[in-house]
Amino acid sequence: MNQPKASEVALQVLQTFLNTNEIPTVKGKPKTFLSIAKQPHYENVWSNIYAFYFNVRESHKLNNLFIKSLISLIRESSLPDSKTIFETFLNFDVVTELGAKEQKRMDIALFNNDQAILIENKVYHMLNNDLDIYYNELDKIEKVGIVLSLEPISKDKIEHPRFINITHLQLMQRVMQYLGTYLLKANDKYVVFLKDFYQNIINLSQPYMEQENINFYYQHQQKINQLVHYKFKLREHILSEVVKVGNELENLEKYEPRLNSFNDKRLVYYVCPHERNLMITVVYEKLLTNERVMHIAVEMQGDLLQNRNIYKEKIQFADEEKAIFANHFETTQEGWAHFAIKHYSPTPQQIGKLAEYIHKIIIDDHLLAIYNKLAAFF
Repeated sequence: MNQPKASEVALQVLQTFLNTNEIPTVKGKPKTFLSIAKQPHYENVWSNIYAFYFNVRESHKLNNLFIKSLISLIRESSLPDSKTIFETFLNFDVVTELGAKEQKRMDIALFNNDQAILIENKVYHMLNNDLDIYYNELDKIEKVGIVLSLEPISKDKIEHPRFINITHLQLMQRVMQYLGTYLLKANDKYVVFLKDFYQNIINLSQPYMEQENINFYYQHQQKINQLVHYKFKLREHILSEVVKVGNELENLEKYEPRLNSFNDKRLVYYVCPHERNLMITVVYEKLLTNERVMHIAVEMQGDLLQNRNIYKEKIQFADEEKAIFANHFETTQEGWAHFAIKHYSPTPQQIGKLAEYIHKIIIDDHLLAIYNKLAAFF
């Protein structure tokens, strides 16, 4: 009786793993405007945003939403007078980078004639500030300091009896809790900005992966890595098959994009030997996705696009060739343009013999004929 091969046993083990385990979905974090601008964690940027929304006279028209939210958290704190402090907090100024002694600067100060809230804004930096200097800078009857941080800070790490810790997420969650009653009069544009800022804080306050997903990986690490290995091997197979076609076609030279460039692992060019700006391009990257699609295009670049209107006028193309002309060849403003293009969804069996499949469709679907007519014209 023939024993199964080691590769067959490995495949059976992986198949059993996939059949008996639901692979958890790792939820990515939504992009925010600050992350797009590469400034998701800059403290001075956050301070300026907070200052804008704390200012009740600003154009956001959210009135006292932020100060109300902050004071509600202060009144829930462990300060001895927390239940009675700041029964009103009106006509206050909002200042960022307020100068203090010893060339120190207070991140955000909210104050009127008798009251002050002093905010030390922390994102990733450690708390190593002399809080006494900040607290003593403004002489007010009612005064509280706040260390606003990403992670909670224990009371023993805040060496000042009148400073408390509130996290950015706590403050923004309270803002969102109260937001509904302010929406009618609010400026919609700044509500959108506010929600985006809130998402940015959520992104930085919570880990990228949930603990259960991390646990799942380490419980099944070997099998998961085997599956990843299979994916890499499939990509290598696809690439080698695509390259093989380029080596076989006459009047074309295979060209692979530079290693680690944008197009590496995405596509391969088959380039015209006497006109390097004419090529057939095979884009295969989505064969490894759930879509399992690819496209093949006759493409032009550079100088060949300067008088692009003449090709369809001066070269005699058959009707079946015209049927696959790209719609936007004459109008695209890119430095490259598809002259003709076809999309494909090969079966796993066709991917198994991808070189043979590509070679056949390039001929049968008239892509090679179109390329040859253009090459002869040049």
